[in-house]
Amino acid sequence: MNAEPNMEKIIVTVGPESGDLTGSTHIAIQAAIDYVARLGGGVVRLDAGVYELDCAVHLASGVELCGAGDGGDGKGEGQTILRRGAERVSPLLADADQHEREVTVREPELFPIGQSITVRRADVSKGFLDTTATVIGKRGNVLYLDRELYATVLMKDGGIVTTMSPVVSAYHCRDIALRHLRIDGNLELNSLADGCRHGGIYLFQCHDALLEHCHVSRFNGDGISYQGGSDIVVRHCECSGNAGKGIHPGSGTSRTRISHSQFRNNGMDGIFFCWRARDGIVEHCDSSGNRMSGFSIGHKDTGNVISNNQFSGNRFYGLFFRNEPDPMAANHTVVKDNVIEDNGSETMGFVGIRLRGFTRDVEISGNRITFPAGSRGTIGICLEEHVSDIRLSGNTFENCRRETHSHWLLEE
Repeated sequence: MNAEPNMEKIIVTVGPESGDLTGSTHIAIQAAIDYVARLGGGVVRLDAGVYELDCAVHLASGVELCGAGDGGDGKGEGQTILRRGAERVSPLLADADQHEREVTVREPELFPIGQSITVRRADVSKGFLDTTATVIGKRGNVLYLDRELYATVLMKDGGIVTTMSPVVSAYHCRDIALRHLRIDGNLELNSLADGCRHGGIYLFQCHDALLEHCHVSRFNGDGISYQGGSDIVVRHCECSGNAGKGIHPGSGTSRTRISHSQFRNNGMDGIFFCWRARDGIVEHCDSSGNRMSGFSIGHKDTGNVISNNQFSGNRFYGLFFRNEPDPMAANHTVVKDNVIEDNGSETMGFVGIRLRGFTRDVEISGNRITFPAGSRGTIGICLEEHVSDIRLSGNTFENCRRETHSHWLLEE
């Protein structure tokens, strides 16, 4: 937080049974955040307990949201649980047009005033064209929203309104922090959400943010996603068992730093740098056991340093440079001193690091790339046809049929 040195800021406590505000729903937490924000910032401290959230909790600039265990003594650590409620869905009763601030739904009773919603198609997310909003008024079947629709969603395309939303979110905020929180996404009772507009923790165009000692699990989408913004620090966090990616920085994020965190057993990539995630550092993390790659990097993701991490047992690759044309590849990247063990599958091949497209100017040094003894068809580093200026030094290879190779599959 960037308050003046030694300046005292307000602390407001919220608890299921006691506190400055008493309650275990989003209403109590949001009321505390809004009150603290009106006073110029401070801390909202949540007591231990389970908070059942039917709506997203929205942060505000200058506010820290902290769970039990923030006192430095470890007591209560991990006992503040924010659990996502069950999803409710209604079909549209009229087309939802871009720039409107209202939607017409078949079942308006599902969406009380204050409800977080998403307007999208039923069969597939439209990514950034999904609209996340809050209901601020109702008249008959019409829901009035706090923001314009980002895109048109048609009835004939299966348009819906759903209560699926992030558990904790922040939009256009600065100087915020989340600490010592457990996010339970209640995966079984919610549909899959695209990470461009959702995540267990979701930040959009935020700057100077800290996520520390947060654990996100069972979210039907990405664990942590932040789109745009700068100087976002994630440390000592864990994203595990989510249906999407573990962590998903993208869409112009600059200078993120992710360290000492775990991204394990997620349904897609453990760490996914989306578009224009630049000048970031990922270090001392464990991204293992994910159903896609341990780390995926691609479109204009330049100037990043990936060091001292563990990428093990992922179904695709330990580290994957995606297939991007020149000059949109993940250029000017440093990959050093990582442990990359036993990644791949019969379908995807067994490759430690795969570089595709026109990737160039990459340093790969001091990494240990291994596979189990007796493995067949294993490749340490796959350098495909158009990559260039890839500098290899000091890497060690164990049980790799080929240390380097020009194709992702190795013919026996």
